[in-house]
Amino acid sequence: MEIFPIACESLGTRSFAHFVKTENINILIDPSVSLAPVRFKLLPHPLEVAVAWKSRQTLLKLIKHSDIIIQTHYHGDHFTLGERRIYEFSNRKVFNQTYTSEAHILAKDPENNLNYNQQKRAKWLWNKQGLHIDIADGMDYKFEQTKIKFSQAVPHGYDTQRGSVVETYIEDSESSYLYTSDVSGPASKNALSFMLESNPDVVVLDGPSSYHPNVSREEINLAYEILSTLAEQFPKLYIDHHFLRTLDWKEILKERIGKVLPAFSELRQQEPMLLEARRKELYQQISFPKDFHSKFQYEGYSTEYFEQLLKQQNLESYWNNILDFANNEN
Repeated sequence: MEIFPIACESLGTRSFAHFVKTENINILIDPSVSLAPVRFKLLPHPLEVAVAWKSRQTLLKLIKHSDIIIQTHYHGDHFTLGERRIYEFSNRKVFNQTYTSEAHILAKDPENNLNYNQQKRAKWLWNKQGLHIDIADGMDYKFEQTKIKFSQAVPHGYDTQRGSVVETYIEDSESSYLYTSDVSGPASKNALSFMLESNPDVVVLDGPSSYHPNVSREEINLAYEILSTLAEQFPKLYIDHHFLRTLDWKEILKERIGKVLPAFSELRQQEPMLLEARRKELYQQISFPKDFHSKFQYEGYSTEYFEQLLKQQNLESYWNNILDFANNEN
């Protein structure tokens, strides 16, 4: 089994999309891209926008190589919305290109254990005609040598106020992998139970939402307590997403659990390239046209400018290498 992060905080976007290749099928998980529209009172730096564009283009190309699409919940940083979102490079056309009849879609139950907004978004997917789609929650699926098992709905954090997600366990004859999706730590014992029962070789989790001012101290403390347990249980434990929205994530881990966990990008030997957390620094160090944001929002964008930015920062090769791998496997 091989795992390829595509869009996540350690790769410069507010997302958790990745591609899993087992010995017999290709799986695309949570295929979306997002940026914080405002952070530190600043709009996204053009380099962030360029990385989001590259990530989205990579996902659209990988869809052609995917047998299975897994959708763990319906937040915009995980789910490609059927409406115009400029920093997600999504619209109805992109939604239709992402969720096609060519892949078998396994998705979070659209009616149960979801808040109103997620139920509304889920309908875009479940009401689309011609899709091969099944419920993920609590289900087991087998595709020849590959087994896919989903948790029951678990809280998106400490409780279900932010909705629920499903955790994903994938196993082939060589290895096993577990992806928590958004469990914010984990910050709930239910999310922990599924992880311990599955006992995977590799774990990727989103970590505590310590950057968010509305997260309670009780939730944060419980999340670090559980994270300490996981760090002892699983030697191949990678952390990303919510937790890498702050620059001092390594120092926090040293203080709270006594060790530093690798970021998701490091699973593919790619040094973390945090961009949102460095937004103020990017504004100071990389100049850009004053009219960039107005042109981007109202007139479209220049792919040539994005490519130029990526090359200047030596950031384009990661996604190109993944696409080369996918094309060679086709």
